[in-house]
Amino acid sequence: MVEKEQRVKQMVENDRNVNKTALLLTFMILGIAFYFIFTQEISLATFAVIIMATQLPSLYRAWHRMKLLLTFNDEARYQKFVRLEFGIVLANVVLLGLFIAIAWSIEGSLVVFAVMLLALFIPFIFLSVWVNRKLELIDPNHVNNHELRMAHREAAKNRLS
Repeated sequence: MVEKEQRVKQMVENDRNVNKTALLLTFMILGIAFYFIFTQEISLATFAVIIMATQLPSLYRAWHRMKLLLTFNDEARYQKFVRLEFGIVLANVVLLGLFIAIAWSIEGSLVVFAVMLLALFIPFIFLSVWVNRKLELIDPNHVNNHELRMAHREAAKNRLS
């Protein structure tokens, strides 16, 4: 089992590397999306694919986070909840695409879309918090999101100094 300080260092370094690649991926996706938007007529299917493609960087980040967290603890329960955390992100992206397609096809759909987004994101936020708490109970060395944010701030301060 890896100690908490070592986990924080590894996670900050992993996030730095992954975020560089995710940023490049984002720019590529947006460039391709703008090309299609400005040169061709957009159908519902094309719009849904564009929206889903813009979510690929978040899936990429979540995948790498899951792969790193799985190396920290070999306990089956810990690994199950780490995979569940990734599953929540994946389900969020899939349902977002589904809801966009449904909302786009319904006339006067802005209100329906807003309600569907709220219905989607609020449960996933609570699920993510619950999974994070379960991980902390299973492994006291688990680095929660708040601790990781603080470590990123410290790393940014150290780079600027």
